[in-house]
Amino acid sequence: MHFINEDNLKNISYDNYPFPHTIIENFFKNDVLDNILLNINNLKDENANSKFINPSSPYEYNKYAFSSNYGDYLKKLFIELNSREFIKYLEEITGIKNLITNDIDLQGAGIHRIKKGGYLQLHTDFNSYHNRYGKLDRRINLLIYMNPEWKEEYNGELCLCDKEKNICIKKVLPILNRCVIFNTSNKSIHGHPEKLNTPENICRQSIAVYYYTKNTNNEYDFEGDLQHSTIWYPNIII
Repeated sequence: MHFINEDNLKNISYDNYPFPHTIIENFFKNDVLDNILLNINNLKDENANSKFINPSSPYEYNKYAFSSNYGDYLKKLFIELNSREFIKYLEEITGIKNLITNDIDLQGAGIHRIKKGGYLQLHTDFNSYHNRYGKLDRRINLLIYMNPEWKEEYNGELCLCDKEKNICIKKVLPILNRCVIFNTSNKSIHGHPEKLNTPENICRQSIAVYYYTKNTNNEYDFEGDLQHSTIWYPNIII
């Protein structure tokens, strides 16, 4: 693979608490990292496909999402992240089989940018949607952070939460070339609810890819839940 460091995808341990997840350092090869970062930094806020800029929103603010407007170089990156070659590793890591491959248009993927004062409230993700394949169940989130010299005082740590205990269990600093993979379920509560405390010229950037299987349970998803949108958990203790 051109972008992904395959050596770091072997013999990965998967932590089951508070829900199945793993953290992989140095996810991209060193010789492409600077170019990936340059292309992300060159994206203009005004060209984002989605903008969440209502300061009174309790859920998300100062977030810009590029789901297609990211240029040819980053398109090649998303093609690799959705390739059969990489998804074979992903199926081995997560234990989830029959993921949809070779499709960069699945809902939610892209470049995410959060600016000063921004946040993303704790939540579980939408569980299914319909496209040309029929109904798809969302199964895996993959996040790669692209933030050189990130400091703890900036906030922005990814919180992984225990739904039953109503508390954040693990905080992951969003540092450059760190990848977080987790199984998407009705228990995978995550987010970064604290407002970013960054200088004006520094933002929290990530590459996000979501993986799906074809639904075989009619109106219910793979866990037996009816179709739903994002569910927010603002009262969890962090």
